[in-house]
Amino acid sequence: MGMMVFFFLTQTGCWEQVSVEWFPQMKWQVAVQAFELNPYQDRVSLFSPPEGTVPVGWGDVIKASDHSTAEQEAFVNPNEPTLDSLKNGEAYFNTNCAACHGPTGGGDGPIAAPNGPISGVLPIGPGSPLGFSLAPGLTDGHIYTTISLGRGRMPSYRRIPPDARWDVVNYIRDLNGQGGR
Repeated sequence: MGMMVFFFLTQTGCWEQVSVEWFPQMKWQVAVQAFELNPYQDRVSLFSPPEGTVPVGWGDVIKASDHSTAEQEAFVNPNEPTLDSLKNGEAYFNTNCAACHGPTGGGDGPIAAPNGPISGVLPIGPGSPLGFSLAPGLTDGHIYTTISLGRGRMPSYRRIPPDARWDVVNYIRDLNGQGGR
């Protein structure tokens, strides 16, 4: 009997593992829910990767912010406008760009005015209610760095992998009947 009492008194550190649920301590951790005020927002370093880290497969990617505007304009698209490239570019365009620029790139997406809150979305495709597209006058490098860094009110879309950004450039060219450059 004494041995049993001793056993139960010395096993208090493992009480969580005796629970009906496995590893319940995961439920007790501090978590930030969607749209909830984040008490850690002033500690950005908690959410940032360590300095000098590079995502796998992105080590040889052009870092547009390291170049002057003239050098950015001169970037050459390494992706040929093949059917696979255009389909990939279309998928990324429809996911990331069409909300503002519209499905044809006319600047008439559901978020753009007059239907939505954002006015002055630039037309990059032939479907513009204004009757023109800016993309034919822009270099591939300009479009790529706009996607990478953002320009004006357009945010950066660095979440799109660099190779896919070039596919989006090819797709924009295809929308404008240019077939990529």
